[in-house]
Amino acid sequence: MAKTWQGRFKKQIDPEADKFNASVSFDKRLFKHDVAAGIAHAGALSRAGIITAAEGKKITSGLKKLLAMESRIDFSKYEDVHSAVEMELTALIGDAGKKLHTGRSRNDLVATDTRLYVMEDSALIEKELKLLLKALLKLAKKNTRNFIKGYTHMQQAQYVSAAHWAMAYFEMFKRDLALLSTFRDRVSVMPLGSGAIAGSNFAIDRAYTAKALGFKAACANSMDGVSDRDFAADFCYFSALSSVHLSRMAEEIIIYATTEFNLIDIDDSFATGSSLMPQKKNPDIAELLRGKSAGFMGNLLSVLAMMKGLPLTYNKDMQEDKETLFRSLDGIKSCLHIAARLIDNIAFKKDNNENTFMYSVDVADYLVEKGVPFRDAHEITGKLVGYCVENGKQFTQLSKAELASISPKLDAGMIASLNPEKSANMKKTAGSPSVKSVEKQIADAERFIK
Repeated sequence: MAKTWQGRFKKQIDPEADKFNASVSFDKRLFKHDVAAGIAHAGALSRAGIITAAEGKKITSGLKKLLAMESRIDFSKYEDVHSAVEMELTALIGDAGKKLHTGRSRNDLVATDTRLYVMEDSALIEKELKLLLKALLKLAKKNTRNFIKGYTHMQQAQYVSAAHWAMAYFEMFKRDLALLSTFRDRVSVMPLGSGAIAGSNFAIDRAYTAKALGFKAACANSMDGVSDRDFAADFCYFSALSSVHLSRMAEEIIIYATTEFNLIDIDDSFATGSSLMPQKKNPDIAELLRGKSAGFMGNLLSVLAMMKGLPLTYNKDMQEDKETLFRSLDGIKSCLHIAARLIDNIAFKKDNNENTFMYSVDVADYLVEKGVPFRDAHEITGKLVGYCVENGKQFTQLSKAELASISPKLDAGMIASLNPEKSANMKKTAGSPSVKSVEKQIADAERFIK
């Protein structure tokens, strides 16, 4: 492999050591960002009078030509993408290409390229997140009056609408969007100009370079600039957390699609079958979303473990950040995209298996309105449930005499009138599953999306 650092050495690097050391197999995806950094750096060198204006133009023109040649470059000849760009440029334009690396190092260059790559890719991930939010909003709008059982401890608890369920996940991914925005602010700091560790002897205008590359600022300390990989951990944290949200949502889709729950139907186009059992309809897409979350968590731990004992400044260990980071970037983009498609391909069924015990809080609150202290109302309602369990009855199957034997405060007419929609609509607080509250959540969400 071609080297830019061979001058000090009397021997060629051992082929096996060379192969183990090389990063070009995965960092070649930084090619266009390395070229962009080169163009900005050439402009800064020219502005500072370190190279002539003619040399700056020649370098810039050559770098732009390289972009069109990317598919024809044999990257396997090079140790890394930075060597590839520099040597291909020199072969294209001559000795002027050898001047491009003045005042910079691969240490600050790789950190700059990687940040540029992540900044670009995170914009695409933001689009996928917004598509998922839109899919959840669409699902919610279809189900504002479709009431399903809500669970705590995986036990039937209180009725909510399927729309309320969808909006709960909307809020999760809305937070992910905010976290991604925070990440994009944190990653937008340019290390270029930090050199290998101690900056440059040349008066390069780093603010100019940062602006030319679309960064919000240049790093304040050269040692930190070349050794900071917080942005890699930040993104891996974002992708891990977002994948956990995807996994939770996928788990409920899987459960709700079972015969036992029978709350969700997954369209045939987003399900698979069994090679043995003809009757099977498997939620494989949801199961994969659930399973892939483990990889994102591993990526986060990998970056943190890699960095935990590293002294300042650059260490070769940091080469390992890119494959991990790229896995998270590629993976979360794919998962968010398919999750939005999955949501577009599920439908909530009507829950016809009413459980009147889920009105227990409504009964207790009714007693409170009649002047019964809540703790007493809770006890009375608990006795009501216990009596029904012992006698195999639902609330609505009890006679006036049975109700009176538990408490004279129990109103047979009120209990008989309860249904899932009425139960949900009895909730008065903001953010509750009442139709009015959910419609407000949807309206607020539509404004947020716009």
